[in-house]
Amino acid sequence: MNKIFVFLILSCLVITGQLTTTCNWCWNIGSTECCDERELQCDGSGCMTVSEYSLTGTEEYPTIQKGCSVPLLCGKCFSVTTKDNFLVRVSGQCEEGDGSNENLNYKDICDTQLQPNNYQCPSCFSTGSPSGCESTGYVDCLGSEKECFDYGAFLRLSDGKPINMSIKGCLTTGGCDIGYAGVPGSKELQRDHMSCTPAIKKD
Repeated sequence: MNKIFVFLILSCLVITGQLTTTCNWCWNIGSTECCDERELQCDGSGCMTVSEYSLTGTEEYPTIQKGCSVPLLCGKCFSVTTKDNFLVRVSGQCEEGDGSNENLNYKDICDTQLQPNNYQCPSCFSTGSPSGCESTGYVDCLGSEKECFDYGAFLRLSDGKPINMSIKGCLTTGGCDIGYAGVPGSKELQRDHMSCTPAIKKD
């Protein structure tokens, strides 16, 4: 399996409250369609469909997820950008009520919303070590990317292969609050570090 970093919406991040809502659930990596939808009980009243796209080198990977609403992603374009042939784009669609995400399907990635914003971050991507990759320069941040992030972890891929990864780049503001995890279908065995700092204003 190719080594791809994506944003995974953590199942523990749901609207808290007294309401309980039944939402459709699926997670299909490498496809824009759900292959097996089930029901999921969510705290709160909202359901969500997440359309995700990642690029590593010349390989493109779409992913669709359905589940409980994550307010920070509703109607938003969430992104990671590096200058090292790696990027992630996430679009969130939310509706209220039982089964409200049943007909919310994969939508086009949100690149049209991602214009240069006059900020920049150090950039790198490596599979050699989880302790941190050495920046190959700065990448221009786009859209709402006003945080620089530095992530490293030891992961197990879906084929059972363990691998170290580290990455630096621009991140949509709030990325550290949502949570960052690893490769689709994988398990984060041991996190080395994850930190976010304000992006650097360009002169």
